[in-house]
Amino acid sequence: MDTLEDIKVSIKNNPNLNDDIRNKLMELILIFKKKIPNIDLSRLNERLKTVKFGKISKFERKGTYYYDVLKNEILFSKNLEGNYDIDNLLIKAILEMTTSTATYTGFSSDEKLVALNLAYTEILANYIIGNEGDSDLEEEMLITNLLSHIIGKDTMFNSYFMNNGEPIIKAMQDAEVGLL
Repeated sequence: MDTLEDIKVSIKNNPNLNDDIRNKLMELILIFKKKIPNIDLSRLNERLKTVKFGKISKFERKGTYYYDVLKNEILFSKNLEGNYDIDNLLIKAILEMTTSTATYTGFSSDEKLVALNLAYTEILANYIIGNEGDSDLEEEMLITNLLSHIIGKDTMFNSYFMNNGEPIIKAMQDAEVGLL
């Protein structure tokens, strides 16, 4: 498990970041670690060494914010219309880097879980840092909260940080069988 000191060095040595971004990332990571202390940050540390920031073109339909796991790039819409909380958007990127694999983040190993994964990332970000702005996933978060009561909050949490959607799918199948 990488220490916060290792992460600080990785951020400092990343030539793609300016000092303001470095300071903000470290501030948010400290809050994250305080709120959820037992998470392995080794993948986050590796991602922070090379992460870049970019813009979503007006022709792409990726929303206000998007973390591109393949390019290790945090992208923001060119014109952030609305009242968005930048700290909340950045903590979502930190969560996604923490749970990144070569091709996906969180438990979205199964295409059926992508929307659930996005909403769960938003729920975790709201827990860690709050959200003083707009959210594009209000309905998805409500459904995810309801599903977490059926699936089990521990199952959702562990699946997210272990990058394994199978326990969620199994829990939903078991719940469906119980309803028949």
